[in-house]
Amino acid sequence: MSKTRKTILWVVVIVVMLFVVFALFSARPTQAVAEPPELGDVPTRVYGRIEPAGGEVFVAPPVTRNVVELPAAEGDTVDRGRVLCVLESSVEQAALRAAEARVEVARRAWELSRDTRERNAPLSADKRISEYEYNQVRLKAEFDSVNLVAARREVELAAAQLEQLTLRAPTDGIVYKLDVRLGQTLVVGDNKNIILGASGLWARLYVEAFWTDRVQVGTQLRLYDAETHEDFASGTVIRKAPYLGTREIRTEDTRARLDAEFQEVIVEIDELKRQVPVGLYVLAELEE
Repeated sequence: MSKTRKTILWVVVIVVMLFVVFALFSARPTQAVAEPPELGDVPTRVYGRIEPAGGEVFVAPPVTRNVVELPAAEGDTVDRGRVLCVLESSVEQAALRAAEARVEVARRAWELSRDTRERNAPLSADKRISEYEYNQVRLKAEFDSVNLVAARREVELAAAQLEQLTLRAPTDGIVYKLDVRLGQTLVVGDNKNIILGASGLWARLYVEAFWTDRVQVGTQLRLYDAETHEDFASGTVIRKAPYLGTREIRTEDTRARLDAEFQEVIVEIDELKRQVPVGLYVLAELEE
């Protein structure tokens, strides 16, 4: 094959390849570039939850035990230290009695060795007993003194462990929830059965990141029941968290993104049209 024919053949091959590549790219569907949503005319709608002002206070048992006393009830106004619930404590009571008995034994041993040391001190001074004998008596008294201190610490520890089984109000406030029955087993770490809080209410809202500039301290909001959409209160933003995080509640709003970041906002309720329960899910809108 001549050089001219080879050249022509390569030119034809290159032209065919370029045509095929052009045809493939022309056949690909064009992708529309996503544009950011226009939020100027969209009403700011955020979700949240009613809480006691200052937040909820949860009371949890330190160990898993049965309930034996319930001196408080839901709705009670309590002072700090008020007994809410008493758990079964036979093991801790036995441990305390045993520790107290050890204190009594240690106290008697200390008194005896102390008296022996005091009687032998003048004998040692007069050289009527050897220095070795007196040191043995003195060391025994010191050992018994340390033993008595340790026994008393064991009593304090046993008493503290027993006291833990009496669940008390950690703060002044209202018992909003006491979902406990006599004989019921409370599981260690379960903080959903007993909830306290202040008498006033506020709303904790979760504002999606692209709306955080609209909601500032002092912003006025209308609050609605998230289920019934009943308008029940107005409020004012009094605090914004200095960070973004995930929302702690789920709603039926299909437009809500599960992967979105939210800023927590606290709303002080200014006007309450009806009584609402703690834990109510709410929808809030900016007041125009």
